[in-house]
Amino acid sequence: MAPGWLAPFPPAFRRDVVRILARTGRRVACFDGDDTLWDGDAGEAFLRRLAADGRLPLAPDPLWAEYLARVRADRDAGYTWAVRIMAGLREADVDRWSRQLAAAWPGVRPAMAALLAGLAGAGVETWIVSASNAWTIRAFAARVGVAPDRAIGIRVAVVGGRLTDDAIPPVSSGAGKVEAIRAAVGVPPDLAAGDGPGDLPMLEHARVRLVVDRRDGPPSALHCTALERGWPVWSPEIGE
Repeated sequence: MAPGWLAPFPPAFRRDVVRILARTGRRVACFDGDDTLWDGDAGEAFLRRLAADGRLPLAPDPLWAEYLARVRADRDAGYTWAVRIMAGLREADVDRWSRQLAAAWPGVRPAMAALLAGLAGAGVETWIVSASNAWTIRAFAARVGVAPDRAIGIRVAVVGGRLTDDAIPPVSSGAGKVEAIRAAVGVPPDLAAGDGPGDLPMLEHARVRLVVDRRDGPPSALHCTALERGWPVWSPEIGE
């Protein structure tokens, strides 16, 4: 019988998770963060807050236009640029500001938090693998009960306590998510969940997949891929 914390999810996913729980040995689950575990994009929100507070070399509107243009041209490079542009900031400040943003974030999804807690309680390692900056993702991990050392995001080198613009590979976006899992986790995930095209390689790398897509709009490209491949799709309640 499936535990109660699996009740919100599709039957096929519940059955697959029950099989994972019945296994012995090491078991791993990897989740995207933004728009999967919580509503909205934490990395983008952090970037915009830094710009609004005058902590970045570009004003908010030009910075946002530059970011969007870079993401359209090359998603992985655009996400990396959003971290590299923080060069010069003190790491201690980035940590503190990230914790403040996470503490005030309203949109953590209860069903996903319960899923993480249920998996962890059953002895499954839970990880977050995100294309947002690592400092903000570590802060958000605490909101959903994931240890900071199991929260993977895009990193840059830190020298003398300050961020540089030297990105540290692998960049955890797209195929880089799989590389990051191999480097940090060491085994393919038993379960992976994500909501966007950048999560597809991670989902393909896993044994069990869950695609997250909202009901209040047309199906996403990843949703359509999931339907073609027979992967379960979960839609959170509007406002969750």
